Amino acid sequence: MNADLPHYATGEQVHAGDRVRYKGTTVTVAFVSDGEEGEFSSGYEDYHGHEAGIMLRDDDGELTFLPEPGEDLELVGHASSSSMWQ
Repeated sequence: MNADLPHYATGEQVHAGDRVRYKGTTVTVAFVSDGEEGEFSSGYEDYHGHEAGIMLRDDDGELTFLPEPGEDLELVGHASSSSMWQ
């Protein structure tokens, strides 16, 4: 576990693959990065080295990048073990 990765307002660490609610819509964390290291869902490995933050993917495939979690991001369920570590 990388302590430098972002955390939800509850203090829990954000993980790739987490299901979250963002502004009322349930989405998936595609990747989370501290700018050097991170966790990447399958298919998002090319984002390694991307700036620090969280990439969200909705069920239609639309991506939203958040530089930090904020109060609008609420954990629905943690990722399964299928997420990748980089």
